[in-house]
Amino acid sequence: MKRKLMLLLTCLFIGIGLVTAQTSRVTGLVTSEEDGQPVVGASILVNGTTLGTITDIDGKFTITNVPSSAKTLRVSYVGMISQDVSIKPGVIKVVLKSDAKALDEVVVTAMGISREKKALGYAVQDVKSDQLTQAANSNLAGALQGKVSGLDVKPSSGMPGASSQITIRGARSFSGDNTPLYVIDGMPVTSTPDVSTDIQNNGSVSGADFANRAVDIDPNDIESINILKGQAASALYGIRASNGVIIITTKSGKGLEKGKPQVSFSSNVSFDVVGRLPEFQKTYAQGSGGVFSTTSGTSWGPKISELPNDATYGGNTDNEYTQKFGKQQGKYYVPQRAAAGLDPWATPQAYDNAKDFFDTGITWSNSLNVAQMLDKSSYSISLGNTHQDGIISSTGMDRYNVKVSADTKLTNNWSSGFTANYITTSIDKAVTSGNGLLRTVYAAPPSYDLAGIPSHVDGNPYTQNSFRGSFDNAYWAMENNKFTEDTNRFFGNVYASYQTDFGTTNHKLNAKYMVGVDAYTTHYVDSYGYGSNTGGGRGQIENYGWTNATYNSLLTINYDWHINEDWGLNAVVGNEIIQSNRKKYYEYGTNYNFPGWNHINNATTQQTEEETWKNRTVGFFGNVSASYRNMLYLTLTGRQDYVSNMPRNNRSFFYPSISAGFILTELDALKNNIVNHAKLRVSYAEVGQAGDFLENYYSTPTYGGGFYTLTPIMYPMKGTTAYTPYYTIFDPKLKPQNTRSYEVGADVNFLDNLITFSYTYSRQNVKDQIFEVPLASSTGASKLLTNGGKIHTNTHEFTLGFNPIRTKNINWDFAFNWTKIDNYVDELAPGVENISLGGYVTPQVRASAGEKFPVIYGVGFKRDANGNRLVDENGLPIAGEAQVIGKVSPDFLMGFNTTLRLWKCTISAVLDWKQGGQMYSRTTGLADYYGVSKRTENRDGTIIFDGYKTDGTKNDIAITGANVQQVYYSRLNDIDESSVYDNSFIKLREVAVNYKILQKRSIELSVNAFARNILIWAQLPDLDPEASQGNNNMAGAFEDYSMPQTASFGFGFNIKF
Repeated sequence: MKRKLMLLLTCLFIGIGLVTAQTSRVTGLVTSEEDGQPVVGASILVNGTTLGTITDIDGKFTITNVPSSAKTLRVSYVGMISQDVSIKPGVIKVVLKSDAKALDEVVVTAMGISREKKALGYAVQDVKSDQLTQAANSNLAGALQGKVSGLDVKPSSGMPGASSQITIRGARSFSGDNTPLYVIDGMPVTSTPDVSTDIQNNGSVSGADFANRAVDIDPNDIESINILKGQAASALYGIRASNGVIIITTKSGKGLEKGKPQVSFSSNVSFDVVGRLPEFQKTYAQGSGGVFSTTSGTSWGPKISELPNDATYGGNTDNEYTQKFGKQQGKYYVPQRAAAGLDPWATPQAYDNAKDFFDTGITWSNSLNVAQMLDKSSYSISLGNTHQDGIISSTGMDRYNVKVSADTKLTNNWSSGFTANYITTSIDKAVTSGNGLLRTVYAAPPSYDLAGIPSHVDGNPYTQNSFRGSFDNAYWAMENNKFTEDTNRFFGNVYASYQTDFGTTNHKLNAKYMVGVDAYTTHYVDSYGYGSNTGGGRGQIENYGWTNATYNSLLTINYDWHINEDWGLNAVVGNEIIQSNRKKYYEYGTNYNFPGWNHINNATTQQTEEETWKNRTVGFFGNVSASYRNMLYLTLTGRQDYVSNMPRNNRSFFYPSISAGFILTELDALKNNIVNHAKLRVSYAEVGQAGDFLENYYSTPTYGGGFYTLTPIMYPMKGTTAYTPYYTIFDPKLKPQNTRSYEVGADVNFLDNLITFSYTYSRQNVKDQIFEVPLASSTGASKLLTNGGKIHTNTHEFTLGFNPIRTKNINWDFAFNWTKIDNYVDELAPGVENISLGGYVTPQVRASAGEKFPVIYGVGFKRDANGNRLVDENGLPIAGEAQVIGKVSPDFLMGFNTTLRLWKCTISAVLDWKQGGQMYSRTTGLADYYGVSKRTENRDGTIIFDGYKTDGTKNDIAITGANVQQVYYSRLNDIDESSVYDNSFIKLREVAVNYKILQKRSIELSVNAFARNILIWAQLPDLDPEASQGNNNMAGAFEDYSMPQTASFGFGFNIKF
């Protein structure tokens, strides 16, 4: 028995040894020959098997259960030459070389198709996740500033949720939408604001700002962004992509090392302060003509130090108040203090009302991501929150976002996946411009204690108490006026994909069907409380909102044929169906019945209306690409769109494009060690932009009602409901706007990619603009929506990269981008010389025939035949005719980016330069008119206006003394051109430092500090030139008590395990 047992155990151990001998455990380390750094994410495959993995953060890898029959590993990484290495005991060390020759960088192009960048015949530029989040900017538009050539970002302010207009290579439309199409994980989503400030806010000069829907996107969720700049790049998207495309790929579980979930968490807090404030005079008090007045809107009164001696209010003199209260030596009487129940006597001093008004805002952002790669599946779950308290106490934003994505390989051929995003955004805003908060802050007399004197009279919070009565006191408005914007949004998609190689090595087919939805509802409240000057003393309220649901069905079939060693062919065909359902509601109420309840149901009179739209686009597209010897590439694209929102006989449009690329360094005669890559590219494309056409119709008038009921307006006979013609006539021959785009460019890399250079010239010719032409009142309508006008754009783009230090422990790179965009309005509709984009009667922002787009129009200086400004007999400037007084478009834009890595520490910076262009600044002009600016403080000095007398001699007439200077600044206030300034600036956008405290296989911990917008050099006095009015095409051109930009300082940490 014992012998049998020993024999059995011996066989068992031998069997175990044989099994063990058949498999083994392989470990290794992959580094870069270039700098000796670990290569993270390199692919390791056991040749002849399906076993594989990727390297970890230290460049290490481990593969278990490797069969003894396996002899070699295949090690590969994008941009490096793949290697086959032998399997051997111990740690296998692999050193990968840079594949400078191939440049096989893969980018995501239209319809989510991945292509080698070298094969493209047009310009694209990408921004990686670390570039977006290096300074912890929670706003996507702000995170892109200065980093992409051809991209112009125009923020309106530094307020929470502020709008930003993003354009690629200039404008295509005078008055329409110039925003690029956003595509997130293969599905187009809405990014434009639902409400235009031009329409809702009386030409963008009243009310609050409106965010564009890109505010819903959390930069922390983004893996990469690809900018498709030209029409050839975006042609597959058809009629929606005439303004270019921003393709966003979010983080997923793909590409992670198989095994346990990877968890990453980041948290950042920043402290936000007002970026740039006007300088105010501290010497002169409220009043006019040197006389103190407690109700004057100007500060041309006596010196503040002389107020105790004022005949009417001085505590040192005999007057009504000293007779009642007795002499108050060294003080003066302030009626507003008395009305508020305070001691009415004040000691003269100068107050810094603007500095006291602004708070230190706090922005706190958190992001959590859990992702895992399984054998045949991957998933990613992200949670994010951004809480922002603005620099004005009544403003702020809260954004919560949840994202879930998963992908699975069902069989060798079939795969499927989905992405789902839910975002809720709540924004508390403030009013700008004519009735804005800052109207009583920047204009407050330095002698008036705006923060210290209560904004309402004692015992009645609804009766204002201020230094002037025509505008709401800023502190009262923050308590009683309310402007909110609340959005709930869901967008996502689900797809199924079939792939096959037909059992061959040179054919591949990928068929993919995706359906998606982008649905959101935004509610707006604009409420002026009981007692507001804007609401006529008894308040007013507007409740309005949009519900938008867009459904997208997308089928693509992608076929690759590797014909032979020289030739390759790729073909894509597909179909897209877009259904858009939109609904708008609007309620307006005025004159609250009683104070304390600012609600539509408390309004004495009410109006309400509702509108719905349904649009559908059906598109069929195809793309054929051919390649020859990895040297010559040619791509042809066509798309046929059918749209429902155009006239019935004009709903079908075809748009073609062609692009070609030629890699010169693939020619044997041009191969050398200096220029390792040189490429020429050229493209042509046509795309369109549809309008919103409606059959001409009659509509019911606005409903009116009493306290609770809404009663339709009716004709007096038989109670028949009234119908009236709609105020806009739609041209039955309306056709889409057409853009023809031409692009040529070159890419050159030197010295093993030490220096990279790219240049692109593009021209867009746009005709058949769709816009509203004013009609004479005799027609019975006010506007005609029709085609008319042409605009063209010339764009030059340079990018230059320089990586002078590339070692294991030190890496330093520079990137420059330079852009020159010239937009010209060639013509408008017959008989129309200009159209308004926003502003007052004068000044305003316009599209003007024969001028750059856009221009500032207003009353200019009167000039002689030589263009010299003229003065009258008193040396004062003379007002001329209304004319073009400024051109908004800059001469060029330039961004500078640098990153320096010193061992575990990384330092990065972004510098932004805008040269040329002009802006109208009403705040600056009125500060002089009101006598509160620093420029008006030297009232004993002399001013000689730079102009000429009517006899042609240089002006030498001195303007001396306070009273005459007041007349001088009053005259300038009548001339709009006096408030037009050079809009050039240089701004330090970002500075960030990141240090890796811990860097192990199982855990990584880093801390960071950052600053944004901390330094600015600008031609515009007092203000940040990036504070402006309008979320439309007047953005960046018109400043009118606009909310200021902010400077931010912060810190945070990131942990990954």
